Amino acid sequence: MTVKFGWLFPIVLCVVGWAEIAEAGKLTYWRFNSRQSQLEFTTNAGVQPQALLIMNPTRLVIDLPNTVANKPKDRNRKRISKYIKQVRVAQFNKSTTRIVVELGRKYTIHPGKIRFQGIAPNRWVVKLPNFMPRSQVEARLLQRTVVQVPRPQLPKPTPVIPVKRGAQVVVIDPGHGGRDPGAVGRGGLQEKHVVLSISKQVAEKLRKQGVNAALTRTGDQEVDLRPRVAKAEGLRARAFVSIHANAISMSRPDINGLETYYYSSGYRLARNIHNSILQRVSVGNRGIRRARFYVLRKTSMPAVLVEVGFVTGRVDANNLRQAAHRTRLAEAISQGILQFLRGR
Repeated sequence: MTVKFGWLFPIVLCVVGWAEIAEAGKLTYWRFNSRQSQLEFTTNAGVQPQALLIMNPTRLVIDLPNTVANKPKDRNRKRISKYIKQVRVAQFNKSTTRIVVELGRKYTIHPGKIRFQGIAPNRWVVKLPNFMPRSQVEARLLQRTVVQVPRPQLPKPTPVIPVKRGAQVVVIDPGHGGRDPGAVGRGGLQEKHVVLSISKQVAEKLRKQGVNAALTRTGDQEVDLRPRVAKAEGLRARAFVSIHANAISMSRPDINGLETYYYSSGYRLARNIHNSILQRVSVGNRGIRRARFYVLRKTSMPAVLVEVGFVTGRVDANNLRQAAHRTRLAEAISQGILQFLRGR
């Protein structure tokens, strides 16, 4: 019997915007989050999922073209929740990984309410709607429903900041953002909010001094590491400054202080920023260190990563909550950058 497929009940896709990556990849991570009723998976290259809903029992089939899977683990076959019988991951054919989310026989979902969310070209979240008791009517109408996952939209061109004659460009990189809160510390203090507040002030202060300062994110959105570096390279930045907040076990509130990292050409920039902070802000000194962080290794200009304090530290967390303290940090970081640009 020939089965005709039509584009019915299109699944809505929320994307951050990117160019599709055709490079073959691997499924590197997946899990089903029962609390939020969503499937999360990551590949090591961009992928365009394809979705199919099959009834009796209800199964959401997600194919990942041009992707290979590791050997499935035993936990793939275990019952996950009252509603989800199991999740299976396997190599469907030579170039396609298949993920099957199978519901219990008593339940089904409406295909039009499934949501695919692209967190990054290689990171996806599939949110399932409320589970419904299965009926014979639904079983007859939705024996096999093909649903289209729209292709990612091309990214909007990176806005070019106005360049003044002779002015230098500095990229300020607030760490984390969006679904990635970074470190979460005392009282629920989130790194992503702390560093965005500081970074925006740094950029503003630099602009007032005639520096063309650009931010890798201006709001609470998640940005992968590669686009952060690409922005700095595209703008031919003179310096790249990534701003973060540190963390350790919540059982160690005694650990507090400033750390600044560089990789190769960033030592002078790191020294200027680190010393400027120590001179202007009440914070412990944990030193300047060399590290192989991605944003330090992949940038061609002098680059540093500043850990402005520990969100898990009793002293630092209390300070980082204070707007006045964040402003002092921003002033100190901007002054350190200006000293670097002036050749000191």
